[in-house]
Amino acid sequence: MAIKRTKKYTYALGILLCLFLGGGYYAVENIFPYMGIKPWRMVPAENAWKFPNGYKPSDFGVEAETLKVKTADGLNLSALVINSRLDTTYGVMVMLHGISNCKETNLPAARMLSDSGYACLLLDLRAHGESDGEYCTFGYTEKHDLKTVADTVSARFPGKPIGIWGASLGGAISLQAMENDSRFEFGIIESTFDEFPHVAAEYGADYMLGIRSTWMVNRVLKKSGEIAHFDPFSVKPVESAAKINRPVLFMHGDKDARIPPEFNKRNFEALKHPLKKWISVQNGGHSNLWKRDGAMLRTEVFKFLQACRTAQLH
Repeated sequence: MAIKRTKKYTYALGILLCLFLGGGYYAVENIFPYMGIKPWRMVPAENAWKFPNGYKPSDFGVEAETLKVKTADGLNLSALVINSRLDTTYGVMVMLHGISNCKETNLPAARMLSDSGYACLLLDLRAHGESDGEYCTFGYTEKHDLKTVADTVSARFPGKPIGIWGASLGGAISLQAMENDSRFEFGIIESTFDEFPHVAAEYGADYMLGIRSTWMVNRVLKKSGEIAHFDPFSVKPVESAAKINRPVLFMHGDKDARIPPEFNKRNFEALKHPLKKWISVQNGGHSNLWKRDGAMLRTEVFKFLQACRTAQLH
């Protein structure tokens, strides 16, 4: 009887193992490849609970013009343009959100910049917010979209320096855009990664209960690339950083569980320009840097912008 019972347990265990492996293979082939490239769209009006201080420019005491930017492949990207609230405009900041976010998440920072003499263009990246597009390619295609954005900003604010400020996904795209277009004269990079396969492995481990598999990551990225028609393995902001010789301010939380700070530190170390700075936010996570120490970050941002203005005069 004991032998028969053991055989039954072994058989049942084998069935469970097959189901687990089969389910895992199905997820790798048909679910995981879409998780990054097809992000959830945040539409503020449908998710007002995510915006406790409001999601309209008027909620932040600013006026904004709605704008559509046409990409080279025919997509309409949604943007908001906010002018400087001073009599002068020191420059224009293009602001990029993180994955599954939208341009409205940058309204608090845009108000801060506008009050201090900077115009802002807040962009919904392709496949996000109110912009067209089905797939996110983590900068592979988006860096070309930012060329069109730079065209738009240059036409609307002729002669004004253009900066770019991106968080997480937006930070990775910002570095690639700076390499791709020298009109972005300075940058602010928050909580981003160095190479797409690295961050994919981090997120994959989160979904797989800490299990890390190079095979799985490579397979998922290969499938993602085939679906969205891009090369995920070539998305390496650290290589872009190494080719940028312009000022950049980097910031990252020292307790970021999503993207380890050492990823972004590699970007900082690769950048060649002497006007660069690394800020580590104590006890900061991935998305709460400004809640953790907003006063310090505000001071550092404006010190950096003032240094950029001084450098532009010489």
